Amino acid sequence: MQKTKTARLSELIKTLTSSEKRNFSLTAKRSGRAKMLYFQLYEYLEKNEVYNEEKILKKIKGLKKAQLSNVKANLYRQILRSLRDLNKDAYVEIKAREHFDFAKVLYAKGHYQSSLEMLQKVKRLARQSKNDPLVFLALSFEKQIESQHVTGSMSPKAIALETESNQLIDSLILRNQLSNLSLQFYGIFLEKGYAKNETDRRNLENYYYSKLPDVDIASLDFYQRLFLYQSKVWYYSISHDFAQGYRWAQRWVDLFDEFPEMKVPETSVFIKGIHNVLNTLFMSNRLDRFDQEYARLEQFNNSGFYNLSRNENAQLQLYKHTHHINRIFLNTKYSEEIDKLKELETLLASDIEPWDLDKRLTLHYKIACVYFGANKLEKTIYHLSKITNFYFPDFKLDVQCFARILKLIAHFDQGDTLLVSYQVKSVYRF
Repeated sequence: MQKTKTARLSELIKTLTSSEKRNFSLTAKRSGRAKMLYFQLYEYLEKNEVYNEEKILKKIKGLKKAQLSNVKANLYRQILRSLRDLNKDAYVEIKAREHFDFAKVLYAKGHYQSSLEMLQKVKRLARQSKNDPLVFLALSFEKQIESQHVTGSMSPKAIALETESNQLIDSLILRNQLSNLSLQFYGIFLEKGYAKNETDRRNLENYYYSKLPDVDIASLDFYQRLFLYQSKVWYYSISHDFAQGYRWAQRWVDLFDEFPEMKVPETSVFIKGIHNVLNTLFMSNRLDRFDQEYARLEQFNNSGFYNLSRNENAQLQLYKHTHHINRIFLNTKYSEEIDKLKELETLLASDIEPWDLDKRLTLHYKIACVYFGANKLEKTIYHLSKITNFYFPDFKLDVQCFARILKLIAHFDQGDTLLVSYQVKSVYRF
């Protein structure tokens, strides 16, 4: 279900850290905005878990019902601005975009040379984070200034700008092709799962190579190689060639060792690379190598090198729990390990972590399989019902099929004759 704007605002406030709340409050008080309606609304929502419109209107004097929608929208914007300002030193892209905004303002004031100097800073910062689209944006604005105003450098600058923009466009076109390929095959993986037969596999192979650009890997930049490696991981995984999937997943992770400066701005992608290494090892039944990589995942950020965001931490927790279950499947110690599933079950029930539907469906299915292996049929059926009681047309059709079959088997093992009769028809219809 799509969240309302009010729910999004409440969720945003709920996920603010102590330092973020303190920064927002101090900024509002320093600027004399503490008495403004949006800040009074923030104070109410920060202290009260439940949103109650009647109580809000009574609590905040001068706030009318007709104003409430605009006040909530203003509060949402003010919090986002506060978060942006607080994180601009942590994210190079935010600082680069801020300099781009400065360049726009300087240009509007007629300070053309200062605007051009600011754009040089934008390009330097954008290149530092391998953000070619932002480099191109700065370059386009630079060309606009040079073409409309006499800056004293037009003749040699025109040639340099033309060369730079052409090279950048070629690079962006290739990056776009590879990112599209990666996204398409990830979408196929999410919707269809693994290839069901040889016809599926051949069709997939033909489609992949018809879309794959002719590239020399050694000449590719960081993001071009990343998208290429990702597309190959999805392609080989769907095709059941997990040895090749592991090879390309390992290249994905090794890429970050080659470009260590990208581990911080792309922490989530780095973690996902380790996850896919583990996934392909699991599907290859390589418990020896799996244990080594799983220990690496468990020890991730023990040094405190990464300042993980809520999203990155949620991702890390997801992969730790997922591969803990995969490890149970590999060592087959179902009964010995089921107590360790309680933390994950609590997380799924509480909706604390921002995991998407695909991840939740997969986790419920994996938990059900562990309980089935431990002969805990009631728990098996409970988790499978989280999948089978609904129909999700765009997510994990293979998991939805397997969940219904396993639920049928669990009811049969329980001796539920009437339910089995109903389940057979239901599974057949699906």
